[in-house]
Amino acid sequence: MFNETYKLSSYTEIPILGLGTWLLDDAQAAQAVRDAVSIGYRHIDTAQAYMNETGVGEGIRSCGVAREELFITTKVAAEAKTYDAVTQSIDESLAKMGLDYIDLLIIHSPQPWKEFREENRYFEENKEVWKAMEDAYKTGKVKAIGLSNFLQDDIENILASCEIKPMVNQILAHVSNTPLELIEFCQKNGILVEAYSPIAHGAVLDNAEIKVIADKYGVSVAQLCLRYDIQLGLVVIPKTANPDHMRINAELDFVISDVDMETLKNIEHIQNYGEHSFFPVFGGKLK
Repeated sequence: MFNETYKLSSYTEIPILGLGTWLLDDAQAAQAVRDAVSIGYRHIDTAQAYMNETGVGEGIRSCGVAREELFITTKVAAEAKTYDAVTQSIDESLAKMGLDYIDLLIIHSPQPWKEFREENRYFEENKEVWKAMEDAYKTGKVKAIGLSNFLQDDIENILASCEIKPMVNQILAHVSNTPLELIEFCQKNGILVEAYSPIAHGAVLDNAEIKVIADKYGVSVAQLCLRYDIQLGLVVIPKTANPDHMRINAELDFVISDVDMETLKNIEHIQNYGEHSFFPVFGGKLK
């Protein structure tokens, strides 16, 4: 089981490998948490938008491992853009999960999903959101605070006025879609980058060029993709409800050569995320 950690600027330790729970309902999420923890996972990622915080909380309480041994992330809804809305949403997340504190709280998106990457950047609103996050951090409701889907100027907007620097930026980053400039900017500013959909939501599993390299190391495409992100200095949170996939995803005891890393960085950019292409993070637009 791959169980290395990074230390955030808050001195909180974050496991480099976590379990994503996007698109799992409460019952599936509860079982996935139990299965993952039994395998050795200690980092679980959810969000208000996933509508499964209650299930994740149930999984935490019934997994047989002490709360303080687990690292739990949730995300403030992208639509919550006032101080009061964020403060209320944090309390709701704590209540739904039945937790006294959240290990990492992040803003799910700089813009509401229906306006994702559009003209209105919500710079002033995000400063207000961040103030609510800072206050939750100071009171101990959350142990670390960060961002998700923030571009460089979105981050600079927060850095310009924040009291506490963002500790994390969770972004889409995988073989065939790696925003290297954004990753470098975050790392230079002491912001840990987390990769969601590190296996491209399954869309790269049949990529022949990636498969050739995976075969060379005797690993699956999924394992290669996870190791690639880890060697870029990223935290990875592959989503699965399948215990067999959880086990395979945690077997990462190999090293990709510098030459192969360069090849993987330059794999042709993914054009289509299949049935999930309609999600804003994959280039789609919500109506």
